[in-house]
Amino acid sequence: MTILHRIKPFLAAVSLVCMAQAPVTHAALLSLQPDTSFASNGDTVSFELIVSGLGNFAPDSLGAFDLSVSYDNAVLSFADYTLGNFLGDLAGFTALDVSSGDIGAAVNLAEISLLLPASLNALQPDSFLLASLSFDVLALAPGATTSLSILDGAVLSDATGSALQASTGQPATIGAIPLPGTLLLILSGMLGWSASRKTRNLSTLPRK
Repeated sequence: MTILHRIKPFLAAVSLVCMAQAPVTHAALLSLQPDTSFASNGDTVSFELIVSGLGNFAPDSLGAFDLSVSYDNAVLSFADYTLGNFLGDLAGFTALDVSSGDIGAAVNLAEISLLLPASLNALQPDSFLLASLSFDVLALAPGATTSLSILDGAVLSDATGSALQASTGQPATIGAIPLPGTLLLILSGMLGWSASRKTRNLSTLPRK
């Protein structure tokens, strides 16, 4: 086991404690996009976790986050997540992925930047991707919907370790794909043809 892997849990714990105790500065908005999508059973659906409302290549920049996204595990199965590159390069060890991943009906995502404030300011626009999440659709009944929500209690800090207030957007909704209009027309035509045929058959019966 490398030294980095040994100290990673310690760094994560220290950073998150500092985040929780630091004075609050600016507010950030967390949202899931798209806010509405349609899928059938067996499909894979993907969502982007976006943060906005911070500095635009200027303070405040995001230095760390720890949050969870809930989902209905009777309808969806968590497939995968990928963190964005706006807090640093995970492969280059300028950021740490300390996510817990799937925790049962929710996905925990957490990342800590090891970049200096000036580097984060130069890296982050006003709105950027925190992570992408993918889910497999297991059992979405016709006409039904299911949703994903960012849970309360998200913890964010700026590049200096000061806590950031965070608000969340509306839940992202997945609806069952409706019947195509052409199929509905075909079904309507078949029903009409069947009804007219039955009427003709009745009219040809001998009268008593």
